[in-house]
Amino acid sequence: MMYVLIAILAVTLVTLAITHKSIMRFIAEKRALPIVEDILFSENNNNKEEILREIQELTNYRLNDDLVMDYFYKIKGLQVVNINQPTNFWVKMYLTSPTKIKLNYFEQVKFYENFLNYASSQKTQKESKLNKTASSFERKVKAQLLGNLIPQKLA
Repeated sequence: MMYVLIAILAVTLVTLAITHKSIMRFIAEKRALPIVEDILFSENNNNKEEILREIQELTNYRLNDDLVMDYFYKIKGLQVVNINQPTNFWVKMYLTSPTKIKLNYFEQVKFYENFLNYASSQKTQKESKLNKTASSFERKVKAQLLGNLIPQKLA
């Protein structure tokens, strides 16, 4: 009887040792995906559909939508989220895990050409909205301050 319990315990431990990485990746994906989506698509969901369409065109519609978005989340998430700062454990684990798909060289080049400045373009859109709402007085004051802070050439 004792040997049966030891055998069951050994089989359970070996199974957990073999599958613990895949189990942790699954949990990390389920917990981190809403956070990463909120970071990348804070404005609206139209950007997500447009990005999905562009990536599908790059890959000639050969990949599933979930696989394509997983690739986008991990690549752009690593660019946008600073892993060296305090970050949610599950987000860090999800972003540092390997992607589910591997794009060929030409698809990767097209991907980076299209989406390299995706995060910075969102920031410039937010800044332009803030600039539109700023009053003319605030803009004049900012221009004066910036003008005063520019170092002048010595004669």
